[in-house]
Amino acid sequence: MTPFIAVLLPFICAILIIAFGERNRLLREATTIFTSLWLFGTIYWFVPNDSYCNLTTIIPNVEIAFKVDAPGLIFGLLSSFLWIITSIYSIGYMYSTKSANQTRYFACFSTAIGSAIGIAFSANLFTLFIFYEILSISTYPLVAHKQTDEAIKTGRKYLLYTLTGGGLILFSIVLLYYF
Repeated sequence: MTPFIAVLLPFICAILIIAFGERNRLLREATTIFTSLWLFGTIYWFVPNDSYCNLTTIIPNVEIAFKVDAPGLIFGLLSSFLWIITSIYSIGYMYSTKSANQTRYFACFSTAIGSAIGIAFSANLFTLFIFYEILSISTYPLVAHKQTDEAIKTGRKYLLYTLTGGGLILFSIVLLYYF
């Protein structure tokens, strides 16, 4: 099994969540819980193994690749375990507050977890950068979820900070690859 499967699972979950939408809340929530358990089991499978997967090469020496190593495995296990707990909490919280846009919330949350796993298993700085940016963009709707003026203002500030940081990281990566 390649680490790409662990990265891909939450993204597939996000697509299913959007497909089920508000009409099929039980399926949406069951998909969230089932995928969080499946992701934890998938990452746990890597415990005795090191694994590498080169998804594609963009240009020579710049590839999108995933590698399971000890620090990444610890981060992946922790993130996936916490996804189980936060999913259960989020379902109860969203249900009790009758919050609007729950489908968007759960889809973005799933995408954020997939991005975190992509960061944990990134084999190089380019892959790490791609998943850092996906994480930054996918968490904006979580920050601005309430859609109040204050939440939207805070979300925009969040995006400004993370995308500025991402631009500086990209500049640093280019310099590092150059030297």
